[in-house]
Amino acid sequence: MPEELIIAGRQVLVVATRRPTARGVRLRASAISGRIEVSLPARGGEAAAAALLQSHQAWIAAQVAKWPTPAPYVPGGVIPFNGEMVRVDWQVEHPRTPALVGQNLRVGGPLPLLNGRLERWLKAQALADLEPVTRRLADQLGRPLARVSVGDTSSRWGSCAGARSGEGARIAYSWRLILAPAWVRFAIAAHEAAHLVHQDHSPAFHALNRQLDPRAGEARRWLARHGAALHWVGRQA
Repeated sequence: MPEELIIAGRQVLVVATRRPTARGVRLRASAISGRIEVSLPARGGEAAAAALLQSHQAWIAAQVAKWPTPAPYVPGGVIPFNGEMVRVDWQVEHPRTPALVGQNLRVGGPLPLLNGRLERWLKAQALADLEPVTRRLADQLGRPLARVSVGDTSSRWGSCAGARSGEGARIAYSWRLILAPAWVRFAIAAHEAAHLVHQDHSPAFHALNRQLDPRAGEARRWLARHGAALHWVGRQA
């Protein structure tokens, strides 16, 4: 089974994972990870997987053609921030702490440190934006909130844990939400805040979610269309 494929000039990794409960071989083209993911049973399956990759070349090519393109952190490169496109304005003599000046994200210091510096700044911006909004919503609902954090998750934009705990819940977000428009971030915050009251997706949960944010459905549709591209920001071409 190949470890990578070249599709329309793009180098695409093939990642195989064994799953004890799998009864056969499954193939998935992930627009978020940018990989072809193969699920194998506990034993064997390699020959079947290789055959599946071969027979589904046209399907794989069609899926890869829909994937976003990388938006690396490079001088002069363009990345989204708060729903707008901004240019990375790197000059070695600029201050090392990134600063948004108009549509330019100005940053200095050694070029090899640019990636880490920009990503740390984006994560800090995400937390600074999402934490006060989340705490305000929790106060509005009269629910305790222990902690708000950000990470780099690919499976969900937000999560709420410990809502039944007397010590307060812990809400976590993908820092990549700072790349999206503010109203989309608020929708995710409202969704997680509603979980402080309802730890499910019952009609009562959705009613409260709509009460907190009437644009909840619109935000879900925006993320369905554009969310995968946010995971390609900072990824090398």
